[in-house]
Amino acid sequence: MHGVVPVSYFLRHMKDSKLTLMHHGLGPKGARALALSLTSNTSIVKLNLSDNWLNGDGAAAIADTLKENGYISGNRVGVKGAKALSAMLRENTTLISLDLSGNELSDHAARDLADALLTNNKMEFLNLSHNMLGEPSGEVLGAAVAENVGLKELNLSWNCFRGQGAVAVAKGLGVRAVSFRIFCLARIQTLVADGMVCSVIWNPLLVTLIFML
Repeated sequence: MHGVVPVSYFLRHMKDSKLTLMHHGLGPKGARALALSLTSNTSIVKLNLSDNWLNGDGAAAIADTLKENGYISGNRVGVKGAKALSAMLRENTTLISLDLSGNELSDHAARDLADALLTNNKMEFLNLSHNMLGEPSGEVLGAAVAENVGLKELNLSWNCFRGQGAVAVAKGLGVRAVSFRIFCLARIQTLVADGMVCSVIWNPLLVTLIFML
């Protein structure tokens, strides 16, 4: 049933360190109910809510409950959800991994996330693959990556980066003073590839660069 938290499952696992509720059709209503339960929970530090149609309202409800690892892929969180998650990231000092793949994130969402990355240096793994991030997203994310000293892995595969946006990401990587792993862009154009090669030259600590064709 959509929008209803599977109570028996939650009760069985509420003392675990990881709660996995993939493909349960929670929806915004179920997400709000789950968020209320998690506010007083001190055991769960990893939360996987992939493919639950949370939408913006559901993502906003869940944002403040994330502790160490959050998997919110395939939930269509959109701009509203991205704003809530970005606000959470600016304050959160424990979350180290966040999967926002397949959430219909646009350039508007990228601006909020980039602002969060400028202040949050605790995040180590961020997955933004399979979204709708375009050239403006590359420009703001590139600037944020250049300033962020905590991020170790960024997945930007299967987005809509072109030209200067991709080069901006590459330049951001180039000035990083820490080891970094990036999953790069599908449908690479010559300009994109040239920019990514430059990032390897500029940054000898870039440990892995993967082009996903």
